[in-house]
Amino acid sequence: MGSFPNGNKVYREISDFALGVFEGVRGSRASLTLDANNLISANDTTSRYHGGVYYYGRYSSSCLYVNFKEAIISWEANTPPGTWIAVDARVQVKGNWSKWYNMGTWLEHNLPFSRHSTNNQGDSIGNVNTDTLIIVDIATAIEVQVSLFTLDPAVSPSVRSVGITFSQELDKAGLVPRIGLVSNLSVPKRSQMLFHSEGGKRWCSPSCISMVMAYWADVMGKNSIDNPIPRIVQGVWDFAYGGSGNWAFNTAYAASFGLHAKVVRLSSLVELEYWTAAGVPVIVSIAFRRGQLKNAPLLFSSGHLVVIRGFDKNGDVLTNDPAAPSDDTVSITYDRIQFENAWLNKSNGTVYLIYPTGWKIPKSNGKW
Repeated sequence: MGSFPNGNKVYREISDFALGVFEGVRGSRASLTLDANNLISANDTTSRYHGGVYYYGRYSSSCLYVNFKEAIISWEANTPPGTWIAVDARVQVKGNWSKWYNMGTWLEHNLPFSRHSTNNQGDSIGNVNTDTLIIVDIATAIEVQVSLFTLDPAVSPSVRSVGITFSQELDKAGLVPRIGLVSNLSVPKRSQMLFHSEGGKRWCSPSCISMVMAYWADVMGKNSIDNPIPRIVQGVWDFAYGGSGNWAFNTAYAASFGLHAKVVRLSSLVELEYWTAAGVPVIVSIAFRRGQLKNAPLLFSSGHLVVIRGFDKNGDVLTNDPAAPSDDTVSITYDRIQFENAWLNKSNGTVYLIYPTGWKIPKSNGKW
């Protein structure tokens, strides 16, 4: 991977594993898997994983040159029982390389241990806030390392892609005129508040995943990917963070069912007009203070996710907001400028893009 023009937000994806450094793994243009003949064995003496013997291999990407302050890494992988993956990154700042920061240890089944992010990684160069690598100064390059683990040398996890979204400063709302693409996708309605007694008040992200996967289940005629909210909560729970809101874990869950799923950061709602017009509902992260988002079922929020299912003729935002008190009240229309402010000012335009293989998506503008 070489250099590319620097901008406020860019996205790059490693999906061709024919290039890079391979230790105990095999790469192809389709996936990354363990090389059973060259596995490395180790004993987990620090109990980072399961506290016993395991086998692993490691892929290291070539250097990607980009100026950024924050990076979010997401991945598409399958981890059969007894296998897991870990994703790490290091950055170059003022010509010097940082240590390796762990961006997540992922497994679908929570066996032989529980999936988790890694706390307390901060140093003079940067820190990882659950799912986001935050650099003190401007980083000018990054390298990514993907480690594959197994308890049984005959069973391997597989990684189809690793994506990185880079950002610098916040974008401002209202700067890009709407293009007038009208859409209203039939996304099933599901309220997180039906599970209030079980902790559902904090389940906005898996609730959105549930709605979007149910949408694709209908479109594809594939009921197996339509899962209820509590099941998805179990499948995305980050045991270090203590919650279901880890962005990378949520997209990894959707990807484990064969969907394309990634975290990206965008700059305006115009970009999302193209996605919903292409038949793809988009999950977005918003935050707002009291009185800043009319019609919201929450008075305020420091972090909340909703599904954008389209835009009306006025350019206002058609959403499924899981914070609504019941399924039949989930569909909420938001003022375009108010919503764009709520989206850009805190999460810096963070979204989940989830869609099936072969689906015709908008032409890339370098941000997806």
